[in-house]
Amino acid sequence: MMSEKVNVVEKQVRLSIHHADRLSRLARVKALSEDQIIEKALDILFNLTDLLDRQTEQEGWSFLSENALQRVWDNEEDARYDQWKELYGLSAR
Repeated sequence: MMSEKVNVVEKQVRLSIHHADRLSRLARVKALSEDQIIEKALDILFNLTDLLDRQTEQEGWSFLSENALQRVWDNEEDARYDQWKELYGLSAR
């Protein structure tokens, strides 16, 4: 099996002593390097951010379309159709 070459960039990050200790313990328990733990955490963070961005975008489109539909449906011309039973001579049961 051919291994995929991964480009790596070294980045210095500052952590509190508490977070640094927890990162070290987690890496030991999971038998992974601290870099692998951080990479997995970033993947989760970025996926969550993408999900929230899509949700926000969908909510924005929904908000915009709701206003447009309100203009289409809420007018005097359409109000006649809201009284369809009366228009067709149907009595209420």
